[in-house]
Amino acid sequence: MPQQPRVIDLRALPPQVRHGLVFQCFDALPTGDSMVIVNDHDPMPLLQQFRFVRPGEAQHEYLEQGPAAWQVRIERKAPGRQAAAPAGGAPDSVTGYLEADHRRLDAILPEVERLAAAGEYRDAARRFAEFTSGLDRHIDAEEQVLFPTFEDATGMASGPTQVMRMEHVQIRERMREAAGSLDREDAGGLAAAVGGLTQVLSVHNMKEEHMLYPMSDRAVQGEAHRQLVQRLRAVTEATP
Repeated sequence: MPQQPRVIDLRALPPQVRHGLVFQCFDALPTGDSMVIVNDHDPMPLLQQFRFVRPGEAQHEYLEQGPAAWQVRIERKAPGRQAAAPAGGAPDSVTGYLEADHRRLDAILPEVERLAAAGEYRDAARRFAEFTSGLDRHIDAEEQVLFPTFEDATGMASGPTQVMRMEHVQIRERMREAAGSLDREDAGGLAAAVGGLTQVLSVHNMKEEHMLYPMSDRAVQGEAHRQLVQRLRAVTEATP
């Protein structure tokens, strides 16, 4: 027997964790049960994400449509019978491969801060150069390979990829600020710059890992999907 819907008020949560929490709660629902999300704006991007990440599994109904609050009931239906894409966390998926590259790059920044704080600026600069080179290749792989493929497959030329491109500009500006602090051997300035860069990357990566990458894994199938991951590898793993 269906239970009383759980109400999830997203307004009290940081934006970077909202989508991930909704999908965690949805995945825990038995078939036929539902939950209600409350938001401060129309959650249509989230509902569109369900179409790609959980095709055929969710049905939604607007209960309230602003202006102060938006409420949507999301019901867990039987899983769809569409062809399955590779599991999101698998290394041969867009999600699995690029998410692992995020983790690899994220691990470098604390070491850069530690080395600079110890006055080891030459080693800090060397490690930061490895970080910027890797992140530049990662961004190039997304903008040159993933985004055009996603846009062709979904017809969403002005959707999430447009937002990601704008955020890439911000990320590269933060990298330049951190590089400037390293050049000046300013440990305090570097800590502030790396803190800002880490914050921007955290929000940006969450959007990609919970929205764009899974949508790409669903939108591109079969041999085209295998070739997509190979092309991403070719760019991110190219010798600088």
